[in-house]
Amino acid sequence: MYSPFFDSNGKPLTIGKLKYEHLSQLVDCDEGHHLEFKLLLKDDEKAQLAKEIASFANCEGGWLIIGIDDKTKEIKPITKKDYSQKIGKIATRISPMPEFDTRFLTCPNDKTAGVLVVYVYEGNNTPYICNGSVYVRSGSSKEPIKPADRGNIEYLYEKSNAYKKQVEDFCQRDSFYAYNNVLQQKVTYPIANIYLKNISAKKDTFFNLYANRDKFIKYVQDKHDIFKSVAYSMNSIIFKQRNIFPSTNSATYIFELFYDWSCKISVPLGVSEDEKDEFIAILESLGVDYEIAQNFRIANGSTLFNSMFFGTMLFSDIAKKYKLKEKNYAFCVEIENAGESVAVFYGEKYKEYIKNYGLPYAHKERNKSSIHFLKDYPKLTFEKLPGSLIADDLGAALGFRSDSIFEIMQDSNKKYED
Repeated sequence: MYSPFFDSNGKPLTIGKLKYEHLSQLVDCDEGHHLEFKLLLKDDEKAQLAKEIASFANCEGGWLIIGIDDKTKEIKPITKKDYSQKIGKIATRISPMPEFDTRFLTCPNDKTAGVLVVYVYEGNNTPYICNGSVYVRSGSSKEPIKPADRGNIEYLYEKSNAYKKQVEDFCQRDSFYAYNNVLQQKVTYPIANIYLKNISAKKDTFFNLYANRDKFIKYVQDKHDIFKSVAYSMNSIIFKQRNIFPSTNSATYIFELFYDWSCKISVPLGVSEDEKDEFIAILESLGVDYEIAQNFRIANGSTLFNSMFFGTMLFSDIAKKYKLKEKNYAFCVEIENAGESVAVFYGEKYKEYIKNYGLPYAHKERNKSSIHFLKDYPKLTFEKLPGSLIADDLGAALGFRSDSIFEIMQDSNKKYED
């Protein structure tokens, strides 16, 4: 990421670290591919400003500095206001809407005036179209791509496809579980996964410091003491319910937090022999043939749904503490080896459900949702996400009506509360 601003050690500054005194460094900078000066933010120039923002997003990102004379580089402070909403409204002229940050740097000797700094991030979901045209940076100006210039258009679409593939590739389980089918070297028991991918173009350096990693681990373990094991990968911290040694034919609940604040939650579905016998007895009492029930892939519904609910609530807590934003996330839910999986619950509500609607089970071998983007669901906050994932995705994957699953869960949980 290009920055015209540097700290005392010569390290480039991001918009979040800027101070008013750093503006003096612009005297040595010229407008160009990554930098644009404007004297004022005029109402009759909103369309032009939208084109500027789109051109930065279609290229490598860039800075808009409002309150600087583009000829003399002299600071000409503008009136202090909350400009973030105004810039946001201007950016709505662009489709899709690019990612940007704003910062107003107040004059030290006049708290009512200052300079507005806007940083537009290099976009992933290119091309960004403004008023029907695709604008790119050309020197110190923005230029629409001409219809004949197919190379630039194709490059922008290839960039967008690469970004989409990156999100799709993330939504795959890569945590290792020991093979229980050694001959074919594959896992045959069901595994439920939730993926939360940070799609922001911002580069977060929080986890670059080992001290911050230690603080984060302590926060998670203090808040949730079920994680007895913590491990590292090249780009993540892996929390496990218990430590599993290599080559051990066993599995554990995994909560993995990546250094870009993405997350994967993985819960293997399975029950002990005693528990399986108990659940088969429940199914028999409801008219399911014993021999048929023996062949089901039976999961403890309470354990599965509570684990996934707990995992997404943990991420919600992390998001609140570390100020993560919903608009920056995509999510996906899947159950591997799902076919003929039956989630069995304790309690009368589960029995009533079967009597009314029949036995719910997974009708697909690989049950995977589409990749959803939280920015498309303005009312779906991180706090509400666990309930939505459980009811609309995980419950449906195992054959349940979304309006019944929480009632069944709560009734079943009473067994453990008692």
